[in-house]
Amino acid sequence: MSAPHAGSSTPRKLIGPIPGILDPSQPQRLLRFPSSRLSFASFHPLTATSSAEADFRKLSLGDEFHNAKRVVIETAPTGESYWRFVPKASRDEGVIDEGDWPRLIDLCGQLVECYQDQWDIHKLDPFYECRVRIPPALSVITYAPKPHSSPLKMGKRAVSSEHPPPPLNRRRKLDNQDGSTRHTSISLDDEDNDEDEVEEMVIDEMPPPRGRSVGASNLARKKREEISKNRQERRGKATRRVEKLNNPNESNFYFDFGSADSSPSRTQSVPPQNGDPNTKRKASHLADPLRTPDEEYVQALYDDRNPFNYHADKAKRTRTVSPTVVRRQLDAMRMRREKKKVEKREAKLFGRRQRWHEEFMREVYAEVPDMGPLPGDDYQNGVDENDVDEDVEISDSEDGPDSSMGDQEEEARRAAIAESRRKLAELEQDRPIWEAEARKRAMREKAEEEARRLQAEQRKWAEARLAEEEKQRKAAAAQAQAEAERRAKEEKAQRQQERRQRHDRWTNGAWSNQRALERYRALGDVFDTFKYSVDEPISFDEVPWPVLKKPSLSVEDIDWASVEQFFDYAKTRVKGQDYKTLLEKSHRRFHPDRWRSRNLIKTVEDELERDALEVAANTVAQAITPIWKALR
Repeated sequence: MSAPHAGSSTPRKLIGPIPGILDPSQPQRLLRFPSSRLSFASFHPLTATSSAEADFRKLSLGDEFHNAKRVVIETAPTGESYWRFVPKASRDEGVIDEGDWPRLIDLCGQLVECYQDQWDIHKLDPFYECRVRIPPALSVITYAPKPHSSPLKMGKRAVSSEHPPPPLNRRRKLDNQDGSTRHTSISLDDEDNDEDEVEEMVIDEMPPPRGRSVGASNLARKKREEISKNRQERRGKATRRVEKLNNPNESNFYFDFGSADSSPSRTQSVPPQNGDPNTKRKASHLADPLRTPDEEYVQALYDDRNPFNYHADKAKRTRTVSPTVVRRQLDAMRMRREKKKVEKREAKLFGRRQRWHEEFMREVYAEVPDMGPLPGDDYQNGVDENDVDEDVEISDSEDGPDSSMGDQEEEARRAAIAESRRKLAELEQDRPIWEAEARKRAMREKAEEEARRLQAEQRKWAEARLAEEEKQRKAAAAQAQAEAERRAKEEKAQRQQERRQRHDRWTNGAWSNQRALERYRALGDVFDTFKYSVDEPISFDEVPWPVLKKPSLSVEDIDWASVEQFFDYAKTRVKGQDYKTLLEKSHRRFHPDRWRSRNLIKTVEDELERDALEVAANTVAQAITPIWKALR
């Protein structure tokens, strides 16, 4: 890190929330992302509330109201924001707060005029140490001492680097310590540590008791005692459990399966009973007798009955059916279902049409009665000879009182037949009319079909004409756009050439105060009328900065003194109303609202250059305002 240069006559100003003004390595220690931006604010409990005054019933004597807490906000390039409180600076005994800003401080042996944002940045930087001394002594910023290396702490136990814990292998099976007896040792130390850490966090997050509330203090003390007691009981239970799991042979409970042979090996597994044989014994752990070695069981059977034997089944089930076959079968079933649905729908429609046709024919036949034989040559005056013969025969054969009733029925039948024949004759007479109407209907349908065809042709031609017109319109629009882009490129190239010429004009040659004034007045009119955009962003050297220095300057060269010196010189060269006009234009030119309305800062993509432009413009605006007010 390069140390600041000392010995300057005028104190240097540290202003703005930009880290690394004096120390280039400072952004690497403070910013989470290279393109992040810092901003500062003051914490206030009534922020984003409608109340204007604090509630005095909720005030505490321990609260600090003389100075609001500072908050640093880091804005990432994605727009996300992160914040935290700014740490307090070290203070000598008797110092109440950090004082007002800006003021002169001692920065590593250099006298600078520091603003509060830069003071907070150095407080956040772990490389520096800030201390507020008793006036008239100046506040100082010195290099922080390097911290001594110490072993890392985890919870309440230090982790030793000499004996690191062995790495865990998740694929390793849980086996016993010896070949004959397999058991697992379950350690609950890590689990206990996690619970202790959570309890400590709960205790630490409990609000501190107030001095005048004795009941709250007693409740907090009882809560801590209860948590400590529960912790000791839990640790004791975990210790006893681990001892039992690690020593399975010391179990005092055994099972007697009552085998027929009484071999010594079997009788040794049954412990002697003291007292009443009917007394029931309580098993401390049901899995302890299962860990007792048994000589009668071979290793294969023991592996099957051991509940703590975790052997994963690595055998993979063999695939019997190809996925393609299954997919093909599913598609075939779906096609069969769709086919059945279509057939069912068609059968339903066919049955409906058949029923309608039968009903229609039934109604037609109902209106037409049953007709006898057609009239022949022997038919005269509506009477047939066969009918006469039949009537004679019937009249001859009929004897008795029912003959009159039969005559009436026969007359009714003959009348119906005559009526039917009359209707058929009328229908035959109307046949030419039906045929003529049928021909007219056919001609009308043919004309309508031809009209529809012509309309379709006309519609097709109209659509083709519209498509051709749309194509021509798009071609004309594309040509116009290409012409506009060409003109825009030419104008842009011309503007860039003019900008280069202006830059070369004021960069080359001898420099003087009079030439600085001429450059400011010449570039000022161009700067006020030029429309900067993302394609043509503003640059630092194109801004007509009101300073007497050469154009190849930086943001550090633009300060209050340089601006005041420039207008003092301009006042001697420009007289009367011209100087007043020059000052008013300069005041409007660098006003922050005008820069925001023209979106000058947003046209710059480089964040560092954007921040430098904003800081320099604000400095010039703040320096011109007092001069402009004094002239009014």
